[in-house]
Amino acid sequence: MTEAELQQLLTDAAELNGWLVFHDNDSRRNVAGFPDLVLVKPPRVLFLELKSEIGRVRPEQHVWMDALMRSDTIGSAIVRPEHADQIIKYLQDPEKQKSDPTN
Repeated sequence: MTEAELQQLLTDAAELNGWLVFHDNDSRRNVAGFPDLVLVKPPRVLFLELKSEIGRVRPEQHVWMDALMRSDTIGSAIVRPEHADQIIKYLQDPEKQKSDPTN
């Protein structure tokens, strides 16, 4: 099975089961290594790096996946310019901040 076929299979299954699916169709401008699929069905978020049976995981993909696997908190926020200072404070020390960095 090719990576494209695997992606279609998983995307179809996710959508059929009520998940939101994100895949950047042109990832050339993205940060290297960001996972292929992001799937969301509260309370779950999945980041999936897809590979064919012979596909190799690049070092930058390992970096992203290792960081995601060690994460236990998913945060989200709608960010406007007036929130910039709050976001920067959150990024500097998330443990001291509220779980919603814009409040």
